[in-house]
Amino acid sequence: MSLPAPNLDDLRFQSDLVDEARRRIIGYCPEWTDYNLSDPGITLIELFAWMTEKIVYRLNRVPEKNYIKFLELLGSQLQSASSARTELTFRLSTPFPINPEDETVAVVPQGLEVATQQTDEEAEVIFTTDEKLTIRPPKLTQARREKEFHKDYLPRLGGVETLLAFDGTTPQIGDTFYLGFDESQDISGQILRLNFTCERTQAVGIRREDPPLVWECSIGDGLWQEVSMSARRGERDTTGGLNNPKGSLVLYLPLSMRPDQVNGRNAYWVRCRFEQRRPEQGMYSESPRIVDIAAFSLGATTRATHAVIVHREVMGISDGEPNQIFHLEHAPVLALRANETVEVEESRHGEIVFVPWRRVTDFSDSDRYDRHFTLDTATGEICFGPAVRQRNGTIRQYGRIPEAGRGIRFSQYRYGGGTAGNVPAGRIQDLKSAVPYIDQVTNLRPAAGGRDQETLEEAKLRSARELRAQLRAVTAEDYENLTLGASRSVARAKCNIPQGSNGRLPPGMIEILVVPSVVDSLQTGDLSKLHVDEPLAKMVEEHLDSYRLLTTTLHIREPDYQGIQVKAEIVPAEYSLPETVMARVVESLNNFISPLPIAADPKQQDDMVGPDWEGWPFGRDLYVAEIFSLIQRVPGVKHVLDVKLSQRPVTPANEQPPDVEEEREETEPLKRVRKKVIRVPADTLLCSLDHQITIAKLGEEEEDDTD
Repeated sequence: MSLPAPNLDDLRFQSDLVDEARRRIIGYCPEWTDYNLSDPGITLIELFAWMTEKIVYRLNRVPEKNYIKFLELLGSQLQSASSARTELTFRLSTPFPINPEDETVAVVPQGLEVATQQTDEEAEVIFTTDEKLTIRPPKLTQARREKEFHKDYLPRLGGVETLLAFDGTTPQIGDTFYLGFDESQDISGQILRLNFTCERTQAVGIRREDPPLVWECSIGDGLWQEVSMSARRGERDTTGGLNNPKGSLVLYLPLSMRPDQVNGRNAYWVRCRFEQRRPEQGMYSESPRIVDIAAFSLGATTRATHAVIVHREVMGISDGEPNQIFHLEHAPVLALRANETVEVEESRHGEIVFVPWRRVTDFSDSDRYDRHFTLDTATGEICFGPAVRQRNGTIRQYGRIPEAGRGIRFSQYRYGGGTAGNVPAGRIQDLKSAVPYIDQVTNLRPAAGGRDQETLEEAKLRSARELRAQLRAVTAEDYENLTLGASRSVARAKCNIPQGSNGRLPPGMIEILVVPSVVDSLQTGDLSKLHVDEPLAKMVEEHLDSYRLLTTTLHIREPDYQGIQVKAEIVPAEYSLPETVMARVVESLNNFISPLPIAADPKQQDDMVGPDWEGWPFGRDLYVAEIFSLIQRVPGVKHVLDVKLSQRPVTPANEQPPDVEEEREETEPLKRVRKKVIRVPADTLLCSLDHQITIAKLGEEEEDDTD
């Protein structure tokens, strides 16, 4: 229970100020007899009452100001906006290699700016590449069958021998052939085109437009990730299931691809597996015969962040005094990288050079010789060490003072962030500078993760949580609270500590389940953005590293997700539009079955689940009766005739955005829920799939029952 706070603003304008002044007129000025509103004296009373009310109102703000000053004493600062992240796909002007022996490469530098198109209504949104991207020609070095893995067919192709992709007599489900690429040349993220030359009239019995083939790539540690064949214009599969004499297919290799060892041989592996997922695909009666294989790169993908990079910004000249304050030209400032810091001019061996200084959270441990500074990322304010008078009257300098007359600059920093960076797929197309051999660029998936700067109310709640943790992580709640303070990109966190000897985690390891802040994506049904990528996981791990116990090992991952689909049959109320009612039901279901609060109207969310709803709680079971009750409360719903639930596991990294129809593949089939409750494990959250709402008429229902 919170402590009671006095209300200093308890005087009301009319009852306590105006009316009270009118009652005192007869005592102080008996000759005043006209109390009508048209009287100038009454007007003056109302004017002074309004001014008094304003003074009392400002007086009531004193406790809030004291609260803020107390947070400043604790060193609390507003968290800066988080930047949206996406993957940019750069396409080559010509496929690599240009000729069989060519070694030409294309280099996309780190920090390259790519923007959306600027219009009269919308300003451009700039993204910069996070790392250097080198696009090399893929070097195919191996072609092997699973049953004869010791034999490399690649040198024998091209007329000497053919490669039976599967078992030569009767191909069996699971038969696989492997293509190995030189492990010294990274091909992760590349757009790989494979040209096949095959013998005609082989492998009958399949549907050439939809062959029973599954392509996968190695991601290290013996794991494989499925790669969908591109269905974009000009990139569709023309091999006919490896039946056509000549054909090609295009694979967009993921950035998670890693070299791996398969049966003692290292390479970047791509494999093709015979697997029938739909009856209409057919079955191979004979194995395809591959005569030759050639690999080309059409481009590559790299990560990018909504940010603008500023190089060597001059902040000013030092006056040699303690507690100097400078401001960067742009804010908010994104998290600093290793080479991003303040630089101050110093004399070294008779030469003036810029020396880097180190950023600290405060000057409590700094002495007069430490080159330290503090940075408020929200405002871009940079402070140097203060001089503080001690109890014995001496002055102590915390942190070194830049010498008078010396220049001060920031080597490099990034600014940007906010929800403006959550742009849809295909919007980022404008290269700010030309890159040799790069023809075009785009984002094949929406950008997500952008979040505006922390508000004062959010800072109060966060500071209270961190104050309870006391700058150390011991309990599960400590880890959860500190994880939320790592970045605005983190929306929810759950600490999973192994219980006893039967725990899934080894002793000493703590698992942190992170839900990224992707409300905009969830509102459009994009579950792929729930994936916790490597940069976000590393950021959280580095933040918690200074708080954890020495004997504790951290593992950062995303929660397990269970997708829920609701099929409901409803009867709308009289004079209601059925389409509008169905849309309301779907919206209510999406808001309820969601890992994050995504309701556009906060009041609608409060009426449904309460004001403190943060999304589906970890480990909370779902009852079918809850869905009946939820739908019945939707305005315009008269009756709920039937509700059926289906579920399937959701892996965000394998999910496709709803607006990328040409890439969509059949996902894991839905499983009908027969029981009245769905049990949810402690590390699992629920999310909505495509709900299906149908309209029924009571008259038709009654006729069916009669029949």
